[in-house]
Amino acid sequence: MINFNDKKNRKVVSIVLIAVVILLIVAMVLPMMMIR
Repeated sequence: MINFNDKKNRKVVSIVLIAVVILLIVAMVLPMMMIR
């Protein structure tokens, strides 16, 4: 289990969440650009 009290792990988790959000946005935007 990940210890969320550890600052390093919290930083890693936040970076992973941001990366996932960016990937989701790219996945939604790319098909729209490809159609045009």
